[in-house]
Amino acid sequence: MPGLAYLVVARRTSGEPHLSRPAGAPDVLVVLAHPDPASLNASLARAALAAAQEQGARTVVHDLYADGFDPRLQAGEIGTATFADELCAAYARDLQAADMLVLVHPVWFFHVPAVMKGWVDRVVREDVAFELDERGGVSGLLKAKAALVLTTGNSSPEVERAAFADPVTRFWRDVVLGPAGVNRVERLGFSPVRDSDQQRREGWLASAAAAVRRDLGSL
Repeated sequence: MPGLAYLVVARRTSGEPHLSRPAGAPDVLVVLAHPDPASLNASLARAALAAAQEQGARTVVHDLYADGFDPRLQAGEIGTATFADELCAAYARDLQAADMLVLVHPVWFFHVPAVMKGWVDRVVREDVAFELDERGGVSGLLKAKAALVLTTGNSSPEVERAAFADPVTRFWRDVVLGPAGVNRVERLGFSPVRDSDQQRREGWLASAAAAVRRDLGSL
């Protein structure tokens, strides 16, 4: 199965983004957090990229495992808007430039994977994605108008809501992206992945692509 580079014009090298650059197009950032390039998550990311590119969008990919992203917040980054490595700095520039976000990850222990949490800790930071006033009030700095969160798992969304009050959706909408200024945050959860057949997975990919096209059409 082809990797994400199959759908983008250039791979990131020396801190440069994975970019496809039609003039005058919206910027779509796709962030993937899964170690297996043959996974359903990787397929969902490819479907999102293809849909965005078909709509004429410029696309940027943060493939966290493939890029070798270090999720550990460094001591010199705490309380600053500086970055310990150029990859993380480039990720922050991509985030600030995006008009739409697509975040793709499995749900592990009813939360985001550690590498995705590290992307939040190191990239979605004060004075990058939001700012605080002297009284602790939060103002968002991102220009993205919409975020689509695509997740996979084996527990149903009903179980997540009933037992844990939907922690993944609340994390992205209420903790991370809402305060950063992203007003529309939607999560599509695809489950159960275990024992799902090809027909069902193709339906999930189609749903993800349709959601990307819809959100781009509303920007």
